[in-house]
Formats: sequence, structure tokens, C-alpha cells
Amino acid sequence: MKRYFFHVLNGKTNLDDVGVELADMDKVRAEAIRAAGQMLSDGKQEWTGEAWRMVVTDADSNIVFGVNFSVDRHGI
Repeated sequence: MKRYFFHVLNGKTNLDDVGVELADMDKVRAEAIRAAGQMLSDGKQEWTGEAWRMVVTDADSNIVFGVNFSVDRHGI
């Protein structure tokens, strides 16, 4: 299995220096979506109206996957 790192860019850069070993790209995609969903649901993200991005890299720092999110409040 290869190790992948899940970095978050949300106005500041939060680098993952531990990573997770995963078997294939389907598992990488599933973990990125799961981790992003967890971050969104725990309410610890500060939304300023700007998108944030999770970038997944392999052990050689090659970007292999990305997830972009934004939240816009309307009428509040």
C-alpha cells in the first residue's frame, strides 16, 4: 500500500505530515470525501465565503486528488 497525505488549504495551509496508507485511488477518493465531510460536520471550519481545498499527495508530493468546497450564506 502507498501512503497519501491530505493537506487542507482554507485561508491557511494545514499540511498532513502523517498520512494514511491506502490500497488504491478509489480508497484515496473515499478517504478525502470522508475527511472533508467530517471537517464540515464538526463545525470547526471558519467560512469566510472563500472556497477551501483538500489536496491529496503521494509520498513523492505529487498531487493525486483534490476536493474543493465553498459555503455561501444568502439572505442572512
